[in-house]
Amino acid sequence: MDAAIDTPEVLKDWFHRSGVHDPLRTCIGPLPNSKASIVRWTSDHPDAMIQTVSPHLNDYRIAIMMEPVDARIWQQGRPVWGGVIAAERFRICPPSSASQWSRLSSCDIVNLFVPASLVDSLSDLRQTGVPLALGANQFTSDRYVMETVRRMLNADVMAGPLQSQYCDGLMVALLSYLLEHYSRPQDAVQTSTLGGARLRRVLSYMEQHLCEDVTNQQLAGLCAMSPAHFSREFHAALGLPPHRYLMKMRLEKARAMLAAGGHAMADIADTCGFHDASHLSRTFTRHFGSPPARFRQQRGV
Repeated sequence: MDAAIDTPEVLKDWFHRSGVHDPLRTCIGPLPNSKASIVRWTSDHPDAMIQTVSPHLNDYRIAIMMEPVDARIWQQGRPVWGGVIAAERFRICPPSSASQWSRLSSCDIVNLFVPASLVDSLSDLRQTGVPLALGANQFTSDRYVMETVRRMLNADVMAGPLQSQYCDGLMVALLSYLLEHYSRPQDAVQTSTLGGARLRRVLSYMEQHLCEDVTNQQLAGLCAMSPAHFSREFHAALGLPPHRYLMKMRLEKARAMLAAGGHAMADIADTCGFHDASHLSRTFTRHFGSPPARFRQQRGV
């Protein structure tokens, strides 16, 4: 289940589920006032396996490329974009957004997790009468954003024991700037009525019943919605229809069990809701671009 980002452990778990297995280089937060977090991760080697970036239900995620990265973007197991994302570029991922990518080079990436509630509060202070949402879906170059992020990363040198307070001030300054230059009316952003406690309830139920035949009607009943309405709202909230998101959860669970070692393929298939080991192998290969046996070999299991 995608928990609220309220502890360093939850942050680390989010990165692990999103395919980041290298130790995080920097992990600051949640900050005392803004509740935002700053994470930097690097890798010296490529990772051609297709990774699914888990949604972040209550937070914007601002991704900043500190160095160039050769990447591929995937949808339903097929590449839809490929190329080099230049250094010193950023993009803003809205709450609940999910994506798939693979990486053909080393990387140095900073992610800022910003509570949507903080953005809403700052938007209200502008007193424009129009609620604003952050929006910069394409990677963009901006000197002020890069300078502010670098100051956050050097906060221990600049502010010592007041590192968190220093970053809090910079975070509010950055968000104020982004609202001025990279915002749009919330009505222009696709929204879903399925969120908060109801969405967490659905995701928890799916996680607890991975090995069962969970139906759309069962999930809709948890939200007092019709199956058709629930399916539309779920898709709007998480970017995938319920059955495909359930498959994503099963595959992530299977990958975690494979990485842990000590589990036979048949046992993993049974635990994660696949018909048999062959079904698991075919689906795993199609989704991640590599068969389970190779994944185990790469992890040294």
